[in-house]
Order: sequence, then C-alpha cells, then structure tokens
Amino acid sequence: MNEISQINQFLTRIQEKWNRVRFILGAYLAITFLTGILLAVALFYYFQLTSISYIAPIVLLLILGKYLYSNFRSNSLNGLDRYGAALLTEKKYPKLNNSLINSVQLGGYIGDPAREKLFSSAMIRELLARTQKQLTKLDANLVLENGKTAPARNLFLATMAVSMAVTLLLPNFWQQALINSKGSVSTAGITKIEEKIQSPITEEPEQNYQINDLGLTLNYPSYTRLTSKVIKPSDGSVASLPGTEVTIEGKTNEGFHEATLVVNAKDSILMESKNQFSFKGALLVRERGFYQFQLKGQSGAQFLLPQKYLVELEQDQAPRIILFPANPKPIYYDSDKIQIFYEGSDDFGIQNIELVAQIDDNSIRKKIKNFKENEKETQGRFTWNLALESLKPGQEVQYYLEIKDNDNISGPNKGQSEMMRFTIFDSREALENLVQLQDELTEKMIALLATGLVEDNILKTTTKDILYGKKLLASNADALIEIIGLAQHIKNQAEEFGNFPQPYLTLLSNIISRLKEIRQEKIETIDKIQRTLMKPTPVGYSLLSIEVLNDRMITHLERDILYLIKITNRQKMDQVMDLEDELSELTESLQEEFENLKNKNSPLNSNQLKSKLNQIQQTLKQLLDKLSQQNQSLPDEFLNSKSYQSMNLKEMMSSIEKIQELANKGKIDEAMEQLKKMAEDLRNFAEQLNQTNSSMEEMVDTQMMEQLNESMRELEGLEKKQSKIINETSEINQKLRQQQSKQSESLVKKFFEELKKDVESIQAILNDDKNFLNEHEAMKKTSKLLEKESTLNQEIQSLGQKAIDSSLKEKNLAENFTELNDRRRQRTKILNEINSLRTQGFQEFKEKLPELQKKYDTLKELAEINDLNDFNLLFKNTYPEILRWQGNLRTSRNLLEDIGGKMSDDLRQITRLNGEISKKLGTLKRSIEASNESLLSDEEKNRLKKMAQQEKNIRGKTDGMRKQFKEMNQRNPMLPPALSQNMQMAGKNLKQAESRLNQNQVQRSIESENKAMKSIQKTQKMLKDMKNSGSQMSRQGKPQNRLRLGTGNRRGSRRGGAIRMQKEKVLLPSEDQYKVPSEFREEILDAMKKETPKNYEQLVNEYYRELVQ
Repeated sequence: MNEISQINQFLTRIQEKWNRVRFILGAYLAITFLTGILLAVALFYYFQLTSISYIAPIVLLLILGKYLYSNFRSNSLNGLDRYGAALLTEKKYPKLNNSLINSVQLGGYIGDPAREKLFSSAMIRELLARTQKQLTKLDANLVLENGKTAPARNLFLATMAVSMAVTLLLPNFWQQALINSKGSVSTAGITKIEEKIQSPITEEPEQNYQINDLGLTLNYPSYTRLTSKVIKPSDGSVASLPGTEVTIEGKTNEGFHEATLVVNAKDSILMESKNQFSFKGALLVRERGFYQFQLKGQSGAQFLLPQKYLVELEQDQAPRIILFPANPKPIYYDSDKIQIFYEGSDDFGIQNIELVAQIDDNSIRKKIKNFKENEKETQGRFTWNLALESLKPGQEVQYYLEIKDNDNISGPNKGQSEMMRFTIFDSREALENLVQLQDELTEKMIALLATGLVEDNILKTTTKDILYGKKLLASNADALIEIIGLAQHIKNQAEEFGNFPQPYLTLLSNIISRLKEIRQEKIETIDKIQRTLMKPTPVGYSLLSIEVLNDRMITHLERDILYLIKITNRQKMDQVMDLEDELSELTESLQEEFENLKNKNSPLNSNQLKSKLNQIQQTLKQLLDKLSQQNQSLPDEFLNSKSYQSMNLKEMMSSIEKIQELANKGKIDEAMEQLKKMAEDLRNFAEQLNQTNSSMEEMVDTQMMEQLNESMRELEGLEKKQSKIINETSEINQKLRQQQSKQSESLVKKFFEELKKDVESIQAILNDDKNFLNEHEAMKKTSKLLEKESTLNQEIQSLGQKAIDSSLKEKNLAENFTELNDRRRQRTKILNEINSLRTQGFQEFKEKLPELQKKYDTLKELAEINDLNDFNLLFKNTYPEILRWQGNLRTSRNLLEDIGGKMSDDLRQITRLNGEISKKLGTLKRSIEASNESLLSDEEKNRLKKMAQQEKNIRGKTDGMRKQFKEMNQRNPMLPPALSQNMQMAGKNLKQAESRLNQNQVQRSIESENKAMKSIQKTQKMLKDMKNSGSQMSRQGKPQNRLRLGTGNRRGSRRGGAIRMQKEKVLLPSEDQYKVPSEFREEILDAMKKETPKNYEQLVNEYYRELVQ
C-alpha cells in the first residue's frame, strides 16, 4: 500500500538521522577518551613524586569514565529499529495518540491472509490513511532533538580546553612529561648516572657521601618586595617565583675537596667550601627541573650524588582589572566623551593601565595611568574623548582596559577587562532609516485614506445598519492606532538627532495629535452605539455622525499625506545632493593623485588607486539608486536632460574600470583624459541637480510665507507698543507707591504690629511642639532607632561593596554575605520596632519643624521692618504648607493618640492664626487699592484709561492673528498650533490688563501686561526659529546649507507628476462590500504618492473623491 510505504519512508528518515547522530556522538566520545587518557598520563609524569601526580589523573579519568558509562548505559550508541523510531516520534508528538506505533505493528497484517482474519483490513487501512495524513504535517528532522550530541561535544571541548590551559600555564608541559617518563625522578636517590659532567666521574664503592643539615634561604625578586625566607631543616626541594636566588647550605658525612651544584644535568655551579665537611652555594631559579650535588673526593675523583632535588616554579598571577563605563550605549557620536571607571589589582604590584581600542583594522593604545610605587590595588576614572580619534560614521569600536604588573624577571604579566563595543553614529544611515519609516507611514496613511474614500461613497449612497457603522469605526480605530504609533516612533528618532528642523517635528506632532483626536471621537461613538444596542428597546441610530467623522478623517489624511510626501521627497533629494558632493570630492582627489603621478611627485600605489576607484563606484551606485527612487517627484526637465541621460551606470562603471586599467599600464595621460571626461559629466550633472533642488516645491507657499512675514512685522510693532505701555504703567506705579508710603505709614505700622503678635503666637506654638516632640518617650525611642537604622544602612552599603569585591577576588565571599544578611535582619527588626511605635508621621513633622520655624522667624523680621511685599510673598508660600501638614496628620492612620491629639490642636490653632493674618493682609491691600483713587491725579487716570484702550486695540490684533494662525495651521500642518495658542493667551492677559487699568489697579495691571508681553515675544521667537531652521530637512539634520522657508524658485507649469498622472480604469466596489478591493486601493496608493502641483492639490483631492462616487 502507498500509505504504509510513506509511513516507512518517514521512519527511515528518522533512522538515518539517528545513525548520523550516533556516528557524531561516537566520534566525540572516542576523541575525548583518547585525549583524556593522554592528558592523564602526561599529568602523572609531569607532577611525578607529588600528590598531584596521582590526584589530577584519577579525577580526570573518573569524570571521563562516569560520562562514558552513562552514554553506554543509555543506549545512545545502539542502533534504532522501526519500532524505536515510531516510539521516538510518538514521544515527540503526543497528539499522534499511539496511531503510528499501531500502524507499524498492524501494517504487516495487510497482504497476509492468515493474519487478516484476526483484524479488520478496512480498519487497518483507515488507520494507515489517517496516520499517513498526520505524518504529512510533521517534520521528521525535528523528532530527534538537535542538542542530543551537545553534552558529548561540550565534554570534548572542555577536555581540549583543559589540555590547552595546561599547555599554556605549565611551562614545557609535554616535553617535561616525556622526559620524566623516560627516567624516573626520585627524591630517594638515583643509582645510575646517564651523563658525565665536566671531568670523568668515578664511582668509588668505599665512598658513601650523604648530605646532612640541608638549609635553604629564598631571596625573592626585588619587584615582589617580599622578605627573605629561611627553610631549615629542608628536604632540598625548591618552589619559588622565577628570579628567586636560593642560597643552599649543607654538610657531608665525609670530607671532600670541592663541591659543585649541578642543575638539570647540564649546568655546573661551583660552591664555596667552608671546610672539608660543609658547603654553601647559590642557585638562581629560572626554569623547572632539579639539581644535584657533585663532590670531589680527597683523591681527586668526582662523585655525582644520585639524589635529585626538585625545582618547581610558582606563578606570578596575572593582574586583574574591571571596567565600568558610566553610561554604556550601543551608539555614540564622534564628539562624545565616555566616562570609564576601573578597579585593578595584582599580587605584587601594578606597572600601568592602558586603554586598547580596535577600530576596523587599526589598533590604538592610550595611557591611563603609570604607577611608580608598587600599588597592589587601584581605583580610578578616565574620560575618553572620541573627538580626538578621527572616527568615521558607522565605524564599530571595540575597546578594553589592559593592566600590566611589575614583573621584571619574566616580563610583565597582562590582564584585560571585558571587551566593550559601540558604533559611531551614522547620521546618513539613520536618516535613510527614517526616510524608509516615513515611506511606510505614508503607505499606511494612504491605505486608510483609500478605505475612507470608498466608505464615504458607501455611507452617502446606501443604507447601512448600525452594526456596519460600528464595525467600520472599530476598523478605522485599529488602523489609526498603528499609524499614530509609527508616527510617534519616527518623531522620537528625529528628536534624537538633537538639531532636527522644527517644522518637520511640528508636522509629525500635528499628525499624531489630530489623528488621536479623531480616533478618540470614533471610540466614543462606538461606546454610544454600544449603549444604544444594550437598551431593552433599541432605538434607531443615525449614521450621520459616522459619516461626519469619516469626512474629517479623509480631510486630515489628504492634507497630511501631501505634506509628508513633500518633506520625504526633500529628504531624499538632500541625500542625493550629499552623495553628489562626496562623489565630486573623490573625483577631485583622484585627479590630484594623477597630477602627482604625471609630475613624478609620488609613485603609483595600485592598492590605493583601486580603493579610491571602488569608493567612486560605490558612491555612484548609491547616487543612481537614490535617483531611481525619486523618479516620481523629479520634473521632466531633469529626467530628459542630457546630464541625467549621460549618468548611465554601466557606462560610468566601464569608464572607472578603464581608468584603472590605463593607470596600471602606466598610461597616465590617457587615464587623466578619461577621468576629466567623467568629472565633466559629474559637474554638468551637479549643476542640473542644483537647479532641480532649487525648483522643488516648498513646504510653505509664497502666499502663506508673505502672511508669516507680515505677522512677524506686526508682532514687532505689538511688542514695541506693549513695552511702552508697561514702561508708562511702571512709572505711574512707582509714583503711586511713594505717595502710598507717606500717607499710610502710620496705618501700615499699626497693621504690622498686629501681624507681629500673630506671628509670635505661631512661633510659641511651634516651639512648644518642638520641645514636646523632643521630650516624648516614644519620639526619643524613635530617634535612637533611626540612628541605629542609619548606621546599619551605612554598614550594609559597605558590606555590599565588600561582598562584590570578594566575589571578584574569590575569597571570603561566604563570610561577607553572612555578615551582610545579618545586618539586613537587624535593620528589618529595627524597622518593625519603629512601625510599632506609630510615630512615623510625627517624626517627619519633627524633621520639618526647623524649616517652618525659620520661615516664621523671617516673617517676624519682615513685620518689624514693615516690608509688605516680601511679607505677603513669603506668607503665600508658608500658609499652604501648614494646611498640608494638617491634612497629612488628619488622614494618616495608626498614629499614637496622645501625640496626635496635641499636634492636631496646635496645627488647628496655627491655621486659625494664619487665617487672621490672611484677612488682615487682604484688608490692608483693599485699603491701599481704595486709596488709589485719591492718590492718582486726573492726568494719571486719563493715561490709564488711554492705555486700557491701547491694550484693547492690541488685543483686537492678537485675536485676528490667533484666527489667522489657526486657519494657516489647518491649511499647512507644518505650522505649529502653538502660534495660535500663544496669541490666545496674549489676548486673555491683554483683556485682564485692560480691565485692571480701567479700574485703576496699577500694580495688578503690570502683572497682566508682562504676561501678555511674554506670549507675544514667545510667538515672535517661534516665527524666527521657523524661518531660520527652514521648512525642509537640512542635510542629515545639520544646520548648515539650510533651505529657508519660502525660498527657491517657483516651479513651472510643466510638472512631472501632472504629466505622468495615470487615468486608467478603477474597479469600483459593490455597495455591500465592506473591504476595499486590493486593486482599487493600489491604484489610489500609486496616484496619491505622485507629486502634485500645489495650485491643483484641491482639484486632485476632489478627483479622488469623484473616483468613488
């Protein structure tokens, strides 16, 4: 049967993969086992006659043996039959529910007459068919987990890593192990001498020299600053740092004539003989090995004593360093400064710390600190100024800190920190990504517009029920949130540029805010529909509101899309201009090199020439790619120009290859001619590009630009008029205050005497509260507990750092964490005790009391000198603070009752006194204002009336500008709504100033006048910034080469977009269709994205509407 064969094929694939895995697993195990055995044997011979020589190999073999045993026991290396493959599949895919294993077992019954009688053949065939259908949806390659060989691979890698580590860390590991395997090193003695040293050595049986009273003095290298170490008695073995001088002293049991120290059976050092029974010599430790004593007997015969004394090398540990970037970021600007903190340590002393950075193929080193003294630990910081490194946009930088110790024997040991990486910000790449996102945003907005246009026709020409309207609103709301999110993402990225043109950001802000409003209205309408549907007796719901919302959405989308396309095209053109500039610079540089070659000022560097020509090729390709994306927005005059037609990619590439070929052949003159021709084509192309760039449609049309310029001039006039009014009002106010001071001196003095009494009463209450809180037992206990908590917090912080340091140094970690946890438990206990006292709110008030007392002390001083203005200002800030504390204590729960009762009463009394002070201030203020009528002359009153009229006139102009800015913002979303809002605020303050001037409230009118002035100046600044920043994107968001608002020539009537407008048939949807047909939507999308003459934008919008009506 076909089903059973397909099932068998599926299981065969599993078996084949199992065999592949088994082979890989076996290879890993075999290599690991052989490598482990070899390493164990080498370790045994290398550490011969020490405990390590037995422990290390045994541990290694036990680990390998355990893993190998577990693999053999798990049957991982055994074969897999069909039943096993089926079981594996069932385990991987439980949803098979044993159908596969049943199919394998019962499949053999088909075609066997004897067995077919036992089961129903039809049922078996049905089972096979269902199983085969299920298997078509499964992947046989996923049955076996990909990580099955991972443990064996990891063990293999670990074994290799251990082998490499031993090779690197133990000097001459494999050579020494081989040497030791050939001849056993024994501390008990060697009876056979394989080599003769210097003069022939004679063995005299009657001589039996023995070494007694052996002593060693270790004089460590000077850089370690370690004191000498005396080992006596000693077994003669040496274990020390390289460069250590070992003084060896000893005695013999029989007299000798001369003693020699033999090192590693090759070097001989003559020793000093104090007498015929004692000797003294020195050995400089440089390598691992052994030494022996050779004695010259009284007869002149040489005796090499068989006993060998081991010489082991101790390692000077490499220094450690940790790198802490202050604010690590994946991307930095080439002018940024990176703050780097570091901590370093070494066992004997640090020599220096360097910053090592890898930039492309170049490596740089920067000295951070040199150490004259033998400092073992250091902490510090370093500021890396990237501006000094000549970094290029897009370059990836890898850096780390390197630390060296002061080992002057074997050479400094090195340590390095973790490798850090970052990329230099590439404004061109970032801007390209931004433009791509804008294209995506435009696509989504146009898609929603197309939907809106279709639905607009349906809503106006057909009758739909309320559920249809609800579904449409929900669909639009979902699409809008996606558009809003993308627009917000683009805006956030643009703001990260730092100096991005404000009109661009304003456009995005307007798109976001207006679409948010529309979406919110749609959601509110959905809620109304839902409430209508939930009523017991549903009433009819008009779809008119849905139609109005749809029209609003269409209007906003049409306008926003047009301006978004304009600014995107401008950005793309700026990218083209940048590439053209780069191409021109490269070409000029290449021409200079050819001139030098021609004049024989420099030799030909073929690699450098090839690199520059490759750069030109790549830049040219990018430029033409960008232009191809701009075809729809470029005018026909440019696309049909000779300079554009001459920019053929294949021909230009061919010219570049020809230039290189001629240069390589030494035909410099011909190469220069070819290069000049290409440069001339580029110049003509650049001129055409500049003309096209100048003629591109502006973001703000001429009429609106004239309105903005007129608004700026008008604002300058309003500012001068308002400034004059403020000066005149201030002059009247100054005279008025002088007269008020003379007339109301006695009144003010009496008033402040009363205020002083109230303030003193408040001071007495606060002072009593302070003493009460200081003396209360619960508060005393709270203070002591808080002091303990503060001390514990400092200890916890210190222990936390200590624990971190110990984790880095791998010592005392457990002790530090135990101590840290103990302090934390103590702190928790104290906090619980504080909470049980129920004084937390009172403690906060107690801590705030000195500040409150200081404010009332200042109020008393101001009352004594009768300073009304400063007293009033400070009192306004102090009064609410008392009310706030009163409210806090009243609403706080679980406070101690006896303290709470007193504090509440005292604060209530202070609030009453503050109320009295406030009333007296108000009475005095009204009294002074009432006296203005009598103090102001008729002339001054007339001046105030006249200024009120002037404020009214200015308000009329600001109101007109507010309406104008609002209307302009509706026409052009690149103008910020803040212009209209500022004028509205100015009008509000002007109206207030007018009213106060009419009422002769001079002081208060000045406040309103200044606020109005601030709004006017703010609007004026916004207009100036708009004009300076330009309506188009500067290149890469930089301020240079700005294209200002309204500048540039107006485009002619012959526009590429208008001529190329497609007028093919559009497939209209039927009335009952909800979704927009994809063909219709695509046609709308293509048409909307094409450039439109600004004089015809409204007509084009109407044309889109006509398409669906």
